[in-house]
Amino acid sequence: MSRMTGRVLAASLAVIAVLSAGCAQGGGERAPSTRSGAGVLRFAYTAFPSTLDPHKASTAWDELYVLPVYDRLVTITPEGEIAPMIAESWRKKGGKEIFTLRSGATFHDGTRLDAEAVRANLERAMTAQGSTAKPLLRMIAKVEVEDGELAVRFTGSEEDLLNALAHRGGALISPKAFDNPDLDRKPVGSGPYQVTDYRRDDRVVYEPFSGYYDKSSQRLKGLEMSFVNDDDTRLNGVRSGQYDATLIRPEQAGTARDADLKVEEFLTGLVYQLNLNTGRSKFGDQRVRQALNHAVDRRTITEKLLLGSCEPTVQAAPAGHWAHEPSLANAYPYDPAEAKRLLAAAGLQNGFSFTALVWDNTAFVQLGEAIQDQFKQIGVDMKLRPMSADQSIDLYQNRGEADALVSQIGVAGPDPRLITQQDYLKGGLNNPGDLTVERIEELAGETAAATDRAAQQAGYREIAKVAAEHAYNVPICNRKLYYAVNDKVRDFDKLLTGYDDIRVVGMG
Repeated sequence: MSRMTGRVLAASLAVIAVLSAGCAQGGGERAPSTRSGAGVLRFAYTAFPSTLDPHKASTAWDELYVLPVYDRLVTITPEGEIAPMIAESWRKKGGKEIFTLRSGATFHDGTRLDAEAVRANLERAMTAQGSTAKPLLRMIAKVEVEDGELAVRFTGSEEDLLNALAHRGGALISPKAFDNPDLDRKPVGSGPYQVTDYRRDDRVVYEPFSGYYDKSSQRLKGLEMSFVNDDDTRLNGVRSGQYDATLIRPEQAGTARDADLKVEEFLTGLVYQLNLNTGRSKFGDQRVRQALNHAVDRRTITEKLLLGSCEPTVQAAPAGHWAHEPSLANAYPYDPAEAKRLLAAAGLQNGFSFTALVWDNTAFVQLGEAIQDQFKQIGVDMKLRPMSADQSIDLYQNRGEADALVSQIGVAGPDPRLITQQDYLKGGLNNPGDLTVERIEELAGETAAATDRAAQQAGYREIAKVAAEHAYNVPICNRKLYYAVNDKVRDFDKLLTGYDDIRVVGMG
């Protein structure tokens, strides 16, 4: 194992505090909570949303903030099943999916939620300037209204379409609010809760929407999502009763249990990763990408820097997930000699240099420095350029103007369909160099058309193996999340399945 620098090791406790939390800075001095009383959930979180416009969201945690406000045509239950939401039923007819919508639903501004409103939303998600939802809906060819029903012409499998519509790409905004200049902070949705107070880098406050059609989904009398960056402040807030639930560091679990709080642990599909733009630097050469994967000592990083709160990996789906490929457990062992051999085979025996963007908080900078130190051992000079998450994502994903990006990718509950679309196919958000592997293109089409889980599992596991062989990026580890929850909170564990809609949570 490599010996990490004293600078990195000394900072490990501070780093895990932020890494386990998320990816944002700020949230320092805070005003007291404005909400109290039975039935109000006060959730202290570790990151603030990039926007409350679901079609333009750019960070992994945005859905936690936006889904309580926005209904979709369908939803995914905590058990992983597709279930009705605005669509009461659906059926496949030729190359189209026909949705019958519930009657009487309205947006928060009173606008009728009908098939035409849904059509307008899908068109916006697929075409609006700055939309990050477009790749999620790539299987949709045309959206029409037929006899009061919604008709979606699509390619691929029905399951892929429904799954895409259950996420933020299918979130329904009032068409009258499409052009509102403040939609990013004053959302006008269709869900069980509406935002009543938004304070940038501080909190978002929600109250039940009185006109919502399904009162059983309004399990909370109110919700306050507070951004608190300091780990001890968050935990102490739950202990004192200021908050009801929060994300904690793994080493805080004992303190939380001693305070009679429940500790929930969840291995996620969120991956700390060095993303490589195959259209820049030397990353168009597969051997170079493979060399960097051999140059990273994942075990040392996860044990020494991340204190065991992350599982080393070279794939997005964590152990235990149906799409996880067990044979990759020993892929890319730490081997600087093999890394040097691969670089020499690529004509880079003297190494090379490149610049990686890194999210500008201590956590990701320190993670970048750990990777940087290990690359130096094979003659690769990775320069780090810190900047905000929003800026770095725009430069790397949207513009393709960066060599690499140290960041977090994925979603808490990994979806192999979205992983394939975003990471491995041309036009994917995490594939700015448009690396195209013919075998993955074939497998993606075959697996999308599969109708049974066994065939899907075989297909996505094979995609994981081919993707690892071609070394699209340099994954480091799957994150574990730890939460401290008081005894008033009900069904918080359902949120930990990766189902990011907090409407599943109640209060006693």
